[in-house]
Amino acid sequence: MSGGLKLLHVADVHLGKAFQMLGAQGAAQRRTLEDTFVRAVDLAIAQQVHVVLIGGDLFDSPRPSATLVELAERQLRRLDDRGIWVAMVAGNHDVAPDGFVGGSNRLREAGTHVVLFGRTVETRPVPGLDLTITGRSADPGTPASPLAAWPKQRPLRFAVGVTHGSVYRGGQVEGPAAMHPQEIRDLGLDYLALGDWHSASEVVPAPTPAWYAGSPEWLAYDQEGAGHVLLIDIPAPGQATVTAERVGRRQYKRLEIDAGAGDEAALRKALEDASDTEAVCDVLLTGVVPVERVVNAAAVEREYADRFFRLRVQSKVHLWLDDEQLGRLPNDSVLGRFVRLMHTRLAEASEAQRPTLEEALQVGVALLQGREVLS
Repeated sequence: MSGGLKLLHVADVHLGKAFQMLGAQGAAQRRTLEDTFVRAVDLAIAQQVHVVLIGGDLFDSPRPSATLVELAERQLRRLDDRGIWVAMVAGNHDVAPDGFVGGSNRLREAGTHVVLFGRTVETRPVPGLDLTITGRSADPGTPASPLAAWPKQRPLRFAVGVTHGSVYRGGQVEGPAAMHPQEIRDLGLDYLALGDWHSASEVVPAPTPAWYAGSPEWLAYDQEGAGHVLLIDIPAPGQATVTAERVGRRQYKRLEIDAGAGDEAALRKALEDASDTEAVCDVLLTGVVPVERVVNAAAVEREYADRFFRLRVQSKVHLWLDDEQLGRLPNDSVLGRFVRLMHTRLAEASEAQRPTLEEALQVGVALLQGREVLS
């Protein structure tokens, strides 16, 4: 092939995930995962990609139900019918005892263009594309990088890889099982497709780009980068460009509202502005507020629940203690002495200084009581 190469990278679909935290809505989100995987395949076909790279955790379990395996097989067959290659690895969730993704026997029957990689690193040439694909499935518990023993030579014009695991991040992800960015660069691949992280993110930039595609659909709270697959265009070796394409139905929103800076009407307006029946929304109330302005978070959550797919309202506010309440603190305690010192400073302060000092007093009391203060 004298032209360029076009890829689609999808990972961490987690078909069959229980979504217990969603209660009765869990079944609806499980169906959404299935629909989103179909949309990813639709996109691959519409974009006429040459290869679909599946970076692991297609299923949430190494023993997926027959219905889910049939769904995956049907979608792989759609790609095979159009001559689109599929290179797939197992992730830590769906790796079977033989090292392949659960249901591998059925998936292999999807067509001659389907390649499944096991726990041992393997390089496969792709006929007609002047391409080699190197892959390795997850091997949980193995104290070695998934990239260990990968070849560094380039026998054909293009070279890409696919695997599943964590990339080294100092102070966060360390140890021998982590993939180091320099290790990725040393492979000299035109593209490395990774699975494991659920938010789309670049790990190593061009000319040896490595990316997490993230989950194509929302899976859990605090995943603002989920909902995408990646389209990769490689006109020539070392010239890949990566474009995130949204295929997910749900999206995650997080609102942090300072309840001390506004009233309940401001909270309600923020919820109305963010209303979206396809959104999973976390609302965190913060700040220091007087007793008469404390918001009933549970009641607000119930009132606005039908405006979102899922809504959580959590309160981290702290009560503003009046002078009578502060005066009851023991004089011989650290807390009591702090209050007395602050009252002395307030008595000497100008009118312009007083609001800041009063807030500092309240925040200081909360901290000395061992409460978390979010600003």
